[in-house]
Amino acid sequence: MKLKIKGKMENCENCAIGKMRQKNVPKGPKEKLTKPGYRMYIDLTSSKYTSAGGSKYWCRAVDEATHMKFSMFLKQKSELKEKLVPFLKELQHTYGVKVEHFRCNNVGENRALEDENRSGKELRCEVRGIDIGQEIMPGRT
Repeated sequence: MKLKIKGKMENCENCAIGKMRQKNVPKGPKEKLTKPGYRMYIDLTSSKYTSAGGSKYWCRAVDEATHMKFSMFLKQKSELKEKLVPFLKELQHTYGVKVEHFRCNNVGENRALEDENRSGKELRCEVRGIDIGQEIMPGRT
């Protein structure tokens, strides 16, 4: 049985609604930076086992421009500020690289880094003499 359609085919409203989809969400900044140390990505993960040195958590910092990776090992999540500040000072004083922004996910240990006066997504973080912009991203991204 062969069907022949006569006339002009037009899209109906229901067909248009059925083919709709959500716009793509940008995964990061539109342009990549070339200045080393301007923006760093920081993430904290845990291990099922404790290391020989007693560390259970691993903090990884990645520079956006150079893709250089740095690791810090923590015994507790609350040690993040105590390990991160000397690392940032060492980058600034030894290598002349001033980190101006760091990007991390919106979880408890990263919230401890921020200043009390919050203003939207961009936060200023003044930790022991270091003034850094903090960009909070949704968790699991």
